[in-house]
Amino acid sequence: MRYPRLLFLVPLSLALALGACALPSPPPPTAEFLVSAGDQTYWVRSDNSGVRIRGSPLILARTGGRYYEIFVSEIDRSFPKALFSGERVFRRDLATGDSAVIYDDTTIVRMSDAYHQQHPRARLLRPEDDPDDDVDISAVGETDVLNVLGPYVALEHRVSIERADDSGDDDTTRAVIDLRNGKAVAFDHMLRDTTVQEAVGEGGLVNRRWRHDGYDVVSHYDSAHKANTLALRDHRGREWRVGLIGSTYVQIFWLDRPKVDPKTRHALSRAFNDATTYGERIQQVSHKQHEKSAKQATSGRQT
Repeated sequence: MRYPRLLFLVPLSLALALGACALPSPPPPTAEFLVSAGDQTYWVRSDNSGVRIRGSPLILARTGGRYYEIFVSEIDRSFPKALFSGERVFRRDLATGDSAVIYDDTTIVRMSDAYHQQHPRARLLRPEDDPDDDVDISAVGETDVLNVLGPYVALEHRVSIERADDSGDDDTTRAVIDLRNGKAVAFDHMLRDTTVQEAVGEGGLVNRRWRHDGYDVVSHYDSAHKANTLALRDHRGREWRVGLIGSTYVQIFWLDRPKVDPKTRHALSRAFNDATTYGERIQQVSHKQHEKSAKQATSGRQT
């Protein structure tokens, strides 16, 4: 299993320049929420002691009150003289652990089935088997996640075919999949969905706002860093900077009001930890609040 590579999104970082932005002397509002942005999800908590952030290489989606992890799994339907490999996209329910295919590499599967019909005596290769040195055909499919917005996942699928006679084909297709039923929908349909509009907040790409009970989350475009500054804002207009996010596509999932139930909290925490087993780095950032000044600290843990 691998995590998808998101295209067209700048790699994310919650980067805090030491000494560049001191927290206001009043403590930040009490808050807890998730920031889903690109190929990272950040868990943000704040209270009288300051702001704490935990990052994980988890691609997260939510629909119908349920959280889902989006991941890609490889499929191999190869024969000794014909290589067919592709990728399927899955959603995994964090509460139950159940997984379901939301996008199948039908091109690779169809080509493998057709080859087997033409060569009924050919046997499928096992994982430990090697193909012949010279193969008649090699077909490789790759699937990338372009973006996750509300209950929708935008995907790009590429297939590359090479034949022994030096002929070949390449093809690229895009699709938007509704997580609720696994069906493809039109791009315009996704943009018109009110659940998408709610998830991505109010405003344009330069300035956005996610309204909440007791505080808001806002983002402002930082032209110097070519990224978006994410901040907490209380109802008096005071702001506490969270960090810089390189992705244009950001979603906020509230965990405090209404308060997330213990089962969901445990499932989210487990998913954050599990994501580290794929060789990615978890990032933890902490802003400690003192009497009249702020001290910032960052720490990272390699797993």
